[in-house]
Amino acid sequence: MNYVVSVRTKIICLVLAAGLSGCFLFTGCRFSSVEAEERNSDNESPSSIITVPDDMNSIQLAIDSLPEAGGTIYIKPGIHMITQAIHVNRSNITIAGERGTVLKLGDGVNQPVLLLGSDDETPTQCIKNIQIKNFGIDGNRKAQSSETDPARPWLRNNGIDVRMVSDLWINHVDIFDARSGGIVVSWDSKRIFIDKSSFHDNFFDGIALYASRDIQVTNFNSYDNNAAGISLDNQLQHVLFSNGIIKNNGSSGLFVRDSTDLSFFNLMVVANGHNDGVNFEDGCYLSHSEDSTDTLTGVTRLFFNSCSFINNKRHGIYLDSPVSQSSKNAVVGCLFSENGGEAVKMLGASALSLASNIFQ
Repeated sequence: MNYVVSVRTKIICLVLAAGLSGCFLFTGCRFSSVEAEERNSDNESPSSIITVPDDMNSIQLAIDSLPEAGGTIYIKPGIHMITQAIHVNRSNITIAGERGTVLKLGDGVNQPVLLLGSDDETPTQCIKNIQIKNFGIDGNRKAQSSETDPARPWLRNNGIDVRMVSDLWINHVDIFDARSGGIVVSWDSKRIFIDKSSFHDNFFDGIALYASRDIQVTNFNSYDNNAAGISLDNQLQHVLFSNGIIKNNGSSGLFVRDSTDLSFFNLMVVANGHNDGVNFEDGCYLSHSEDSTDTLTGVTRLFFNSCSFINNKRHGIYLDSPVSQSSKNAVVGCLFSENGGEAVKMLGASALSLASNIFQ
């Protein structure tokens, strides 16, 4: 950052050089603390913080009205009806609400509620430094007629759709009732932090991470989704899940395929697989893609520690993949209790290291 030295700052520096005191000074006399405080105040000008609906009625118009450097959209409590996807396609944007703020998709909109990143069929540009916090997202799925946007069928009607975004923070967000997934992260997104959030009653998965990396999901609940609580696939790598409850989802609690270097710590995986006739009715189902032309599409270096697999309809963990596809995976210090099938099931040629687990 280049700092402009004002006349006043030069005077302050000269006074201090003369032996007087009273102002903190950076080495080189670049600017005074007084000057810094004024510059910080200038950075929070009204044009960089817009309140909806006080300043503008439209969230999208507020985003589009922010200065080039970015800024913050503050959404006041209430149900805000969304008539088209809220699209954040630029960097350095914060969208914040508070208790009682809900974004609800309007009837028949058939789009994501919140789209972060490119809406191109094949994204090519990455946006950075996005914060989403402190509000609910209601996908209003029963009032939607399609899982996808009719004009852009590559866009599914997720609560939050993340496409080629880096350095994204999502905190205290409740995503429910989406026609597709709760949150879906894809297209080489990276450095994603999801904390203290919940995902429930969505038509497909609560959380889906695809073709992305360096992601942390902490202190979360994913429950009562029609498909999986968590779905991980398509060359996903370097992901940490910790301190979460994955409960009562229609298919598996976790579905994992074509993924490397994932860690799961202190998760409760409970009562998943209640949809009759679903093939994946396990606490955690691990496999490989049989349709891909890639040599390896299984799971490698997955690590489960201090997790509980309780009362799932079929197996606690099912590794449905040979060692030629899936290897170097480990389950350590986990509890398996009252699952409908086996605690841990593996194909005859599978390899899954087990240590210090409890089986009831």
